[in-house]
Amino acid sequence: MTISTEFLEQGLIYDRYLGVDINLPYDFEDIRIQPNDTATYSVLNIKFKHLYDNFLYLYKNCKLASNVIPISATAIAGVSAASTKFTWQRNLSTSQFIPIYNDPTLVGMDRTNAMLLVKNKDKNQYSAFTTDGLHLRVFNFDSYGSYISNVFTQTEIDAGYGVYYTNITAFAVANDYLYVLDSKLSRLTKYDASGFTTGNNVTENRLFYVDSVGNDGSFLSKTEFHDPRSLTTYKDNLFILDSGNSSIKKYDLNLNWVQTYRLYVDFLSAYPIDISADLNGNLYVVTENRKIYKYNNAISSKEVFDLTSILEYDEKPLKIVFSQSDTNVFYLLTNKNIFKKLVAQPTGIVGKYLLYLFKYDVPADRFTSLATAPSLYGTSDHNIVFSVSGNTGKLGYFYDNLNLFDILAVNDFDIYTFNDMSFNKEEYIQNWVFNKNLSKLILNHMRLRDQIIGKYIAARDIKGNVTFKGTRYLLPEELDEIFFQQDITYYIGANEIFANNIVNRALRKIYDIQVKMLNVLRAEVTNYPNVDQVITLN
Repeated sequence: MTISTEFLEQGLIYDRYLGVDINLPYDFEDIRIQPNDTATYSVLNIKFKHLYDNFLYLYKNCKLASNVIPISATAIAGVSAASTKFTWQRNLSTSQFIPIYNDPTLVGMDRTNAMLLVKNKDKNQYSAFTTDGLHLRVFNFDSYGSYISNVFTQTEIDAGYGVYYTNITAFAVANDYLYVLDSKLSRLTKYDASGFTTGNNVTENRLFYVDSVGNDGSFLSKTEFHDPRSLTTYKDNLFILDSGNSSIKKYDLNLNWVQTYRLYVDFLSAYPIDISADLNGNLYVVTENRKIYKYNNAISSKEVFDLTSILEYDEKPLKIVFSQSDTNVFYLLTNKNIFKKLVAQPTGIVGKYLLYLFKYDVPADRFTSLATAPSLYGTSDHNIVFSVSGNTGKLGYFYDNLNLFDILAVNDFDIYTFNDMSFNKEEYIQNWVFNKNLSKLILNHMRLRDQIIGKYIAARDIKGNVTFKGTRYLLPEELDEIFFQQDITYYIGANEIFANNIVNRALRKIYDIQVKMLNVLRAEVTNYPNVDQVITLN
C-alpha cells in the first residue's frame, strides 16, 4: 500500500502551520514496555501501533500550510477619484478610493454589513448578494475580475407590497433558494434564486418571493424571533440564531418549524452574533465576548474556544465562514483581521490576511463582511471581503486555498501498514517473529528518510509577522543526523532472552530515529531586526 492511500483510508489530514510546534504523539514512556507488563502479542501491538502512528505523524508534518495569505488578489472593486463608477480597480491604495455613494446607483453600499457568494457554473460567473441593511443588491462578476455588474436591487420584501427591509443581517442559500434574515423585522424570507445559481434564462438576474415567517416574539413561539442575527443551512435544515431569545431555532427548507434549542445559560453573558455550520453539520456560534461555541448538529454537546489570545484589545469577532473546497479550513472575520484557521485545530491559526501586500491601509481599513465560494474550475476558495476606511467602502476579491508546501522528493511511496507488522495471536512470540515485524517498521522510516530533502524556513517581515519563506536543502550535517542503516544493533539477537529490557532496547532505537527526524522537520525561523527601530548616532 502507498502512504497516500493509508492517509486516505485513515481519514488523516495535513494540518501543520508555522504557529504550532510539532511533537510526536507518543513519547518513549508510552512506547516502552513497563516493568510489570508482559510482552504478549496484544501489548506488543499497542507499542508498535504507537511507533507506527509516530511514523505517520512525521510524514504528515513534511507538509506545511503557508501563512503568506491570501495567495493573490484578483482585484478590488470600488469608486476611484478618477471615476464615479463602481468597478474593479487594480494597483490602487486605500487612499485612492472615494465613497461608493459617488456612484448614485449604490447609495448606502459603503455600510455593507452582510454578503453571500454563490457560483453559477452554467454561466461561468459568481453572484454576490450584499446588503447595507436596507438594500438587497446582487452583483455578477467573473473569476478574472474583468467585469462586475449590479444586476438586481430591492428594498421591499416583496416588490409592490410596501413592506421594506429595515436591517438585513444574514443570507443563506440552499437548493437554488435564497434565505434573507432581517433582525429588526424579526423576519425570515425565502426567494427563488435560480436566476443567479443556474442557467435558467426565464428567472435570470431576478429574485422571486416564495414565503416568509416571523414577527417579534419569545423563544416559545415557533414562528417568531427577537433580534435574530444570523442563519445557516445544513442538508435539509435552516438554523436561525434567535439572539434576543438566547436560542437556536431549526426549520426545514420550506420554513416549517422543527425544534427550538434554548441556550440561555451559554448566552447569558455572551450575546450571540453569528452562526455557521461546517461540512459535518457542527454549528459554531460567535459571541460578543470573544468566544466561539461549537455544538454538534443535535446541539447535545459543546466545546468553547476563547479567542482572546489572538485578538487585539479593541478587536471584535464578527463571523465564521467555512471553506467550501477544503473541509478542514475556515475563516474568522474580525473588524481588524481575517484569520485562516483549521477545523482540526480551532484554537490556533494558519495565519491572518496580509492585506498590506495588496495596498490596504492597515490598520485604517476595518472589515465588515466576508463570503466565500469554491472555484469555478478547481479546488480553491474565491473570497470576497468588504472593508471601510473612514466612510469609504471597497470590495476585495481574493484567491486562496490551504497552499501546502512539502519537503519531500516524492510525495507517495510504498509502506508496510500496521496490519503488515502486527503480531498474530496464533504466533508464538519469539526473537525472530519480533525482528520480522520490526524490520518492516525500520524500512518505513528508511523510505521516509530518503524522501526528506529540505527544511522549512521563515522570517520576520516588515510588519513583524513571522512569515513562511519557502524551503532549503538539508545541510550535510542534517543529513548525517537522520542517517542510519538497518544493522544487527536494531534487532534482538538469536541468543538473547526475550525480556522487557531487551525489547525496550529495540523499541528505543526506533524512537530515537523518530526524534532525530522530527528535529530536522522543525522550521528554521530567522529573526530580523525591527526595520522601524530608530537608532541614534552620536
